Amino acid sequence: MMIIKFLCGVAFIGSIAWFIAQPNYEPAIAIVTSLIAFIAAWVGDKKIKRRENQIQTIAKNGIGIQAGGDVKMGDIRAGRESTDAE
Repeated sequence: MMIIKFLCGVAFIGSIAWFIAQPNYEPAIAIVTSLIAFIAAWVGDKKIKRRENQIQTIAKNGIGIQAGGDVKMGDIRAGRESTDAE
């Protein structure tokens, strides 16, 4: 992810230099686009780090469901001899 941030920063600096050398709408669009990509790289990295820090604890007789997205609670049963939900 650090390489992506670096490349976005280089593109942003390069587009600013291009705008200084040739003030026109094309370098201005490049500045806006590279700035958006640079911000998105930083925000996306924070979300990934926050997701990695998730911790789940389950009570002794509880059932824990862990998924990357939405979870719908339907017919979940836990057997008496089993430690996994079915």
